[in-house]
Amino acid sequence: MIYNIVNAIVYVVLAQLFCSSFLKRKSYNRVVNLCISIAWILTVLGAACILAELPAVRIIIAIVINVAFALLLFEQGKAFKTISVAVLFYVLVIVCETFVMAFHKYLDSGMRIERIMDSEIYIYMGSISQFIQLIAVFLIRKVFSRVKHAEIESKLWLIYTIFPLYSLSLIMLLVYSFDGPINLFQTNAFTYIAISLLAINLFVYWFIKQESERAFEAQKTEMEIQHARGIVQLYEQITRERDILGKREHEFKNTIAVLQGLIADKQYDKMKEILDVQNTELFNNTNVFETGNRLINTILNTKYAEAREKGIPFRFVINDLSSLKMEDRDCIVIISNILNNALEAAEICPEDKRFISIKAVIEDSQFVFACRNTFVHDPTPDMKSNKNDVIVHGYGINNVKEAVTRNNGTCFFEKEEKEFVAVVIIPV
Repeated sequence: MIYNIVNAIVYVVLAQLFCSSFLKRKSYNRVVNLCISIAWILTVLGAACILAELPAVRIIIAIVINVAFALLLFEQGKAFKTISVAVLFYVLVIVCETFVMAFHKYLDSGMRIERIMDSEIYIYMGSISQFIQLIAVFLIRKVFSRVKHAEIESKLWLIYTIFPLYSLSLIMLLVYSFDGPINLFQTNAFTYIAISLLAINLFVYWFIKQESERAFEAQKTEMEIQHARGIVQLYEQITRERDILGKREHEFKNTIAVLQGLIADKQYDKMKEILDVQNTELFNNTNVFETGNRLINTILNTKYAEAREKGIPFRFVINDLSSLKMEDRDCIVIISNILNNALEAAEICPEDKRFISIKAVIEDSQFVFACRNTFVHDPTPDMKSNKNDVIVHGYGINNVKEAVTRNNGTCFFEKEEKEFVAVVIIPV
């Protein structure tokens, strides 16, 4: 009984490690995660005891249990991906057990499944099998660490799952066909088939890796396109501001000349009218932000003007950012993406609930950029945009994370009731 409990615990731990190689965990607290894990262990134990005499049914129930708890613990960008990953893990477990059983046929060619289950050999074989599973899981985690969040189409996940499921049926046929006394030739054949199944099922992960890398590169290409568009838009804004400043300088000189003439003619009412117009123009067009960093000034002033046009109150705390040394590209990606998301979310809130609050400061040798905004619709699990042109807008948060990582910083994104918070901290 003790072995069964330990076996179930190791099984669930390995299952979660395996699934986390492809899926992102939901943001439960530790207590909830622990409760779900314990429930998974108890369910596995119960199914193993109740269905000990029904191996075919036990396999089906085990797959259902894996899928159910994977859907509960991990975020489903695509539910079929979660289902496929849960199935792949169980097949890996069964194939490893068959592999170990094949080698034990050399020690006891007359070994029967019923006798294995009631002997100490079962504990020994189970331990060896789980050791192989542990090695396989950690190798898979290492291989897929770089492309963990690559977006693979659901139909491809279906294809990747077909052969492992076929392997399960073949394993059941193989085990019961070679159960009991067999000769050396049959033992060699059993071992060859078991090794082949293990190798081919591991080869499935090679296909997944190839497609993941292709999808990952495609995503990076879209990110680069978005980076380029952001840079072009920002420099266009800078160019427009330069042109506007030139025109304002010319208009200001003309206005001064007119005012001098009105003073000479003592037309004070007309002077007041002109000054009121100029005061309104000055208020509407004066840049609000002066941080000591021209690029950040442009980004913040542009987004502030956009917020004002949309009727979104824009609160801010800033200080001198002249010492910030960050590539223009990363600066644009981090600040523009976060503010774009904030504007998009706040705009659809009721007018009395709209606001954006930012903090852009250097303190304790760290650049801190924090943004808080109201929202109506919950952010999607992967923080992607809800816009129709999701290919363009869908990778904003991923872009931010990559830019922060390039600058040895940290970031986090979370929601608090009806407010969304994004924080970036980068050493200066």
